[in-house]
Amino acid sequence: MATQRFSHTQYPVNALVEQIDSGELSLPDLQRPFVWSMSQVRELFDSLYHGYPAGYFLFWSTPATVDSHKVATAPGNSTGLKMIVDGQQRLTSLYSVMKGRDVVTADNEIRPIRISFNPLTEEFAVADAARENDPEWLTSVSDIWNEDTSEWTFTNDFIEQLASTREVTDEEKGRIGTALGKLKGLLNYQFSALELSSDLDIDEVAEVFVRVNSKGVGLNSADFILTLMSVYRKEARHELEDFALAAKQPSAGTASPYNHFHAPSPDQLLRVAVGLGLKRGVLQNAYQFLRGRDPQTRMVSESEREKNFDRLLEAQAQVLNLTNWHDYMVAVKLAGYRSGEMMTSANNFLYCYLIFLMGRHEYGVEKAALREAVARWFFMASLTGRYTGSPETILEADLRRFSEVSTASEFVEVIDQVVDTQLTPDFWTVTLPDLLDSSAAWSPYLFAYYASLNLLDAKALFSNMKINDLFDPGVTQTKSPVERHHLFPKAYLSSIGITGMTRTNQIANFAFVEWADNIEISDRKPSEYFPELFEKLAPSDREQASFWHALPPKWEEMDYFEFLRDRRQRIAAVVKAGYERLQSGQPAHLMPSGGDELPTVSDLLRQMETQRVEFKKSARVSLDNDAPEKVINEGIVKTVAAFLNTVGGTLGIGITDYGDILGIQQDLDFKHQDLDGYQNWLSTLMVQNIGGGVIAAHVGVRIESGGSALVCLIDVTASPSPVYAKTTKGGDCFYVRISNTTRLLGGPEIQSYIASHWTSGS
Repeated sequence: MATQRFSHTQYPVNALVEQIDSGELSLPDLQRPFVWSMSQVRELFDSLYHGYPAGYFLFWSTPATVDSHKVATAPGNSTGLKMIVDGQQRLTSLYSVMKGRDVVTADNEIRPIRISFNPLTEEFAVADAARENDPEWLTSVSDIWNEDTSEWTFTNDFIEQLASTREVTDEEKGRIGTALGKLKGLLNYQFSALELSSDLDIDEVAEVFVRVNSKGVGLNSADFILTLMSVYRKEARHELEDFALAAKQPSAGTASPYNHFHAPSPDQLLRVAVGLGLKRGVLQNAYQFLRGRDPQTRMVSESEREKNFDRLLEAQAQVLNLTNWHDYMVAVKLAGYRSGEMMTSANNFLYCYLIFLMGRHEYGVEKAALREAVARWFFMASLTGRYTGSPETILEADLRRFSEVSTASEFVEVIDQVVDTQLTPDFWTVTLPDLLDSSAAWSPYLFAYYASLNLLDAKALFSNMKINDLFDPGVTQTKSPVERHHLFPKAYLSSIGITGMTRTNQIANFAFVEWADNIEISDRKPSEYFPELFEKLAPSDREQASFWHALPPKWEEMDYFEFLRDRRQRIAAVVKAGYERLQSGQPAHLMPSGGDELPTVSDLLRQMETQRVEFKKSARVSLDNDAPEKVINEGIVKTVAAFLNTVGGTLGIGITDYGDILGIQQDLDFKHQDLDGYQNWLSTLMVQNIGGGVIAAHVGVRIESGGSALVCLIDVTASPSPVYAKTTKGGDCFYVRISNTTRLLGGPEIQSYIASHWTSGS
């Protein structure tokens, strides 16, 4: 007969609470932070109050050497004499409420749990402002266990406070006393606990934890793998958690995973690492793989487990590499997507990151080619919802496809083959128009249209304002200058008998206009407002605007439902045109062709760093390290000299390499300069180190708004002759732009470059 390796014990709640306070009871690093909702805590206390079963606990007696941490914000030392293996959320709720202690959430936020109680109705509720101001409610039940008064005094004080607002009958006083006494007595509620034998090691305890939770809804395969990591490679799990936490918090100027697209959870990052390192999309299979379990013999091998964990952690290092992470963001921006507000699926975002990492680290795809290929893949995946239906199955199939190729060119070919099979001619003309028959405000098809407008450099209807200003988190205003407008206003539709959001808020009934135009249009019917505003545009602009905004000829006179059908086809054509612009590798022009017109901050962010665009976080202040001011100054000089010697360009100061706007305020504060003083200093810096004549003729400095921050833009046109700069490398340094980098040439390289660049007239 098998030996039973656990015992059964009964504990009153107050004993459990005191054991937590003393440190006798703690939590092994196998589980997650506090993730229960406040309503779940309310239901727990309601069950205790009515004497219902409220679950059980699983404990493990263990030596103090096992990695552990405290429950909630308990003051006791974690001696590890007994650990909670299962029931953390329940016990944390009990402790936090009964002791009035804060909990630590999954976002590493510290917050209280406040549950209210009405002794007259015997109801529990999550505390809010209304109950806080209602004398019939005990705002926080924690008070009854933590105030330094007797039960009789506490009850009397409550009744007196209620009596100051209305008359309280003797019958009500009796009910209040009974209910508060019953509430106070919850400390004696008996919980069942199963205690695992102390001779189990942590590996066996982890297996018990997984088995106990495998039938529930609270945990999934990612949680089980994180459990294994807690046992075998706890530092790696902490790295995932630290990265996820940092991604939620704006950077203070140092390198950070924070971005405007997505703050991943540890389990989401784990999924990417598993796909990259173990080539597994289905995490249930990966869990057994990481246990070292042979699928045929069903035996667990320690050597296999170690080997598989090594592969996983090698991949995890790539997943958490900040250069990889932010370079991927550039590819997403290249696809026309500007922020998380345009995302409908975290899986799409993260699994496309996996494809990016494979291309970079396994197939060695050249940086620019990889960025463009992943941008195409991301556009397709976002538009079609590739990883939203059965994400693990689809990902596993994609991993098999890529496993069959061995070179960079073959990797890119697979990307284009898959994209072409999804975005067929029928998709553009039949499938997508049907999918656009929707009133959903959060739609992948709608956001693909927005991305296409960004790719096509579209302007708002009736306006010269770029639509991408609406989406770029770095350049939007408190009051958005561009708004979505009902082409057929809702009030007008109502006047002709068309009501209901599903009909009036159709995707095909919206266009982007400036907010002032939106106000002017108001509720007028299209045949009244449209000709008046449209005629103000130049004829060439009317044709372009009609295409961007998918407007049928004489649409303002069309039947509403006929208009919707026609416009869906045209929106699909715009999305197709946006994708073709992306596919061609020729995104919308950077430097406008109008001669004197200069690129905006939005133009620069849409392109990111190229041969003609460079970003610097600052011109004077070191934001990442303790580099001397002179070194940072030189970065400006080198870039301007390189633009002069190549094809010109624009240098944006106050923008990170990844397109996040920091602004120049720290530069201004550095020497207490105003904007005029800052521009004069920059001009002097360039004159002294490059030359007055060439700077005067070919360089301009301007200050532009980047949302709530100010950005400095230095515009450079190409010099008709070679330009040399003075730096710490010497007095006659020759710099050029090669792709998106600034390079120092020397000796024969300079002569060869001058001969080919100026002599040939290129």
